[in-house]
Amino acid sequence: MSDIIQLERRIQELMTLWDAAKELNSHLELDKVFDHILQQMMHVIGAEAGTLWIADAGGQHLQAVSAFGPAASEILDVKMPKGQGIVWKVLESGQAERIGDVSMHADWNERIDRKSGFSTSSLLTVPLIVKNNQLGSLQLLNKRGGEWFTEQDLRLAEALAHQSALALHNSQMYDELNRMLMSMIRTLATVLDARDPYTSGHSGRVANYSLWIAQKMGLSLNECEEIYKAALLHDIGKIGIRDDLLQKPGRLTQEEFQTIQQHTVIGAGILANMEPLHIMEHAVATARSHHERMDGSGYPEGLTGEAIPLFARIVGVADTFDAMTTVRPYSKGFTPQQGAAELVRCRGELFEAEVVDAMISILEECDYDLSTYKTERSYQI
Repeated sequence: MSDIIQLERRIQELMTLWDAAKELNSHLELDKVFDHILQQMMHVIGAEAGTLWIADAGGQHLQAVSAFGPAASEILDVKMPKGQGIVWKVLESGQAERIGDVSMHADWNERIDRKSGFSTSSLLTVPLIVKNNQLGSLQLLNKRGGEWFTEQDLRLAEALAHQSALALHNSQMYDELNRMLMSMIRTLATVLDARDPYTSGHSGRVANYSLWIAQKMGLSLNECEEIYKAALLHDIGKIGIRDDLLQKPGRLTQEEFQTIQQHTVIGAGILANMEPLHIMEHAVATARSHHERMDGSGYPEGLTGEAIPLFARIVGVADTFDAMTTVRPYSKGFTPQQGAAELVRCRGELFEAEVVDAMISILEECDYDLSTYKTERSYQI
């Protein structure tokens, strides 16, 4: 092979790796990262099928978290006990392995082929290791066109595995931090609700209703997660309100009600002090504006229509419905049907019509028993 041809091939390899690396680092959501790592590797190497194996927290199993190919559904979620199979051998040794004929290899485990019905002839397996952390192994099966994997394929796979391991490590760190944030947010909401026995669980219910409304309205997955967080914290400003007002058994005086109204401003101020600010941007706006009303009769600023942030419009409906249907010392609370009728009565005047329609649709779907409502995804911890 001439030097020019070798150089052209090497440039092509580097371009391929560059494009793959950019794609790998375009996502932080763990599920998307799993699939993108495997799809990129299969595309670059040219494999018929592939499986991404990730080590569990205890390091006792490798689990197939992503799989593509004719038998992907059979392989997904399969667990490989520690020390068994080529995926474990490669991970523990830190050395990639290329196998031409798997039937002649001592470490080949036929169990998965028997279960899936897929016929494996050749394998390329690379470890995913970063900073001495054994994350897992990536296995490619059967080179397209009936050939065996080459040394060039092995070199490309090892290079891409390094980028894949970094992307996976970053995503796992992001996932862990996100779960920690959600746990802290839920803890704050629980502590807040505990101050008033009559509103116990209020923040969690409002968060669920808001999430369901957002899903019903077709908001993106990221927006749904953000509104869930914002709704959990919508009343955080009540931390700054005296207990004797929050727990007063009777109706509030006008002066007392004006004091209670300040929880929106207090909450926005608390959340605005959290860093980085962009993470709490929606929560700040929701805490401040969830009592604003479409006709300008709300507080604290008397905003109207679309000047009220969308998340606040959604949380406002969820918050009002839960308040109406909660038993208080001075009120036995509305039934869900009565609460729905009140939302419809105020539709378009106090509350955005589309938000009310989404809430009513949710109630009708579960026959007004929200404890039975099924949703596509929950952000509860």
